[in-house]
Amino acid sequence: MAYIDEEFSNLATDLIKYQEKHDIDDNSMAVNLMMSVERYHAIKSMWEKPTEAEVKNIKDFLVHNK
Repeated sequence: MAYIDEEFSNLATDLIKYQEKHDIDDNSMAVNLMMSVERYHAIKSMWEKPTEAEVKNIKDFLVHNK
């Protein structure tokens, strides 16, 4: 079951928007975020909730790589 949490949903949406804007595939995003593609897919699809460290890493990446 997917997690329905507003902050989590916003994070997943931000990842999708970033990928569309920069034409980056999931494999490249996973490498940029230093996580496995499987973990990235789970977070992006909201099947698994990211850890606090993963949330910080993702937010830092999105802010510093506009």
